[in-house]
Amino acid sequence: MNKIVTITLIVLVAIAGIWFFTRGEQAAPATANPEPAAAESDVVIDVKGIDFAFDTTEITVNEGDVVTINFESTEGFHDWVVDEFRAGSRQVRPGTPTSVTFTADKAGTYEYYCSVGHHRAAGMVGTLTVVEAQ
Repeated sequence: MNKIVTITLIVLVAIAGIWFFTRGEQAAPATANPEPAAAESDVVIDVKGIDFAFDTTEITVNEGDVVTINFESTEGFHDWVVDEFRAGSRQVRPGTPTSVTFTADKAGTYEYYCSVGHHRAAGMVGTLTVVEAQ
């Protein structure tokens, strides 16, 4: 009986491992809160994720702007996240573009980053500056 239980557990763990490593995309991170698709953006910015870096490391927008980040990975598995606006793209592999739209409703300087594994700690970060409305 113990042999059957052990074999069953091994098979279940193997199936779960195969599923985890072969799926194309993961669900958006817990911080994701994209605006409805109908929202018209004031600012649209293209950002690419490369090997532990973003091709754009500084973004400046005005307070109140509706911002769309079109994100694409060109190397590896990445996403784009900024916690203060609860905005995050899907985690994607090369050739699978994604986007996130949010309202930059708080002036200040914020860090955006890749939430995959240790990418943020490895330096996959940038700065989002929201300029106070006049």
